[in-house]
Amino acid sequence: KGVKNIAMYDVSVTDPSVIVSESFRCSHLVFAAPSYNGGIFTKMETVLSELKAHSLQNRTVAIMENGTWAPVAGKLMREKVSAFKNVTVLEDTFSFRSALHAGDMAKLDAFVDAVARA
Repeated sequence: KGVKNIAMYDVSVTDPSVIVSESFRCSHLVFAAPSYNGGIFTKMETVLSELKAHSLQNRTVAIMENGTWAPVAGKLMREKVSAFKNVTVLEDTFSFRSALHAGDMAKLDAFVDAVARA
């Protein structure tokens, strides 16, 4: 979609300090996590807590969630990120169940378009 200098990190294997420092380099962030025991995947929750502790601000954020029965990670991540100073959280959360299905692709394309426009 024309966006340059994209980096992707897996919170389950990347130290939070790397993601925190990278978040200060980027103007736009996409946080993607599964729902886990009625909350946010614990390693993503740690990253978000570290970003709050380091006063991340002045960013645009998009949220993606995955959950099999009751996806709640998106709502909870939105609440956490919305508390950051001067952060714009894009309106639509991309949510899917367990795995991407053919019916999810149009929603994913719209989500990507919204991030690219921002």
